[in-house]
Amino acid sequence: MVMRTVDLRSDTVTRPTDAMCEAMRSAEVDDDVLGYDPTARRLEEEIAKMMGKEAALFVPSGTMGNLICVMVHCDVRGSEVILGDNCHIHVYENGGISTIGGVHPKTIKNEEAGTMDLGAIEAAIRDPKGSTFYPSTRLICLENTHAK
Repeated sequence: MVMRTVDLRSDTVTRPTDAMCEAMRSAEVDDDVLGYDPTARRLEEEIAKMMGKEAALFVPSGTMGNLICVMVHCDVRGSEVILGDNCHIHVYENGGISTIGGVHPKTIKNEEAGTMDLGAIEAAIRDPKGSTFYPSTRLICLENTHAK
């Protein structure tokens, strides 16, 4: 039996089929910035329904999605996020959480399997009522893939 591998890690390693290209060419589109793109609206509505949420937001990249999520949870500039030292947000996203979001990353060493020690995470959490001289932990980011 021949096993076929499908690599969906990133849109940079996938290639659309001819049928996919034709679907893109014939798709009904409009200006999504103004909220008029019916295809994007239908996608957002369908995802919100699938997830049982009020709304969904389509963004063009995982990096943008990660940044938005961190900024939503760390809505006070100078907030702190705990994340693995090999996670995508920390290694490959150009420091966006700091430069754009004003969020301080506090890294925990990733274990060999990409996990983080729960004791190390717990020890890294800063008391939100603590000193005014260091940031308060507002978020812990866990990834199911790692940038090794």
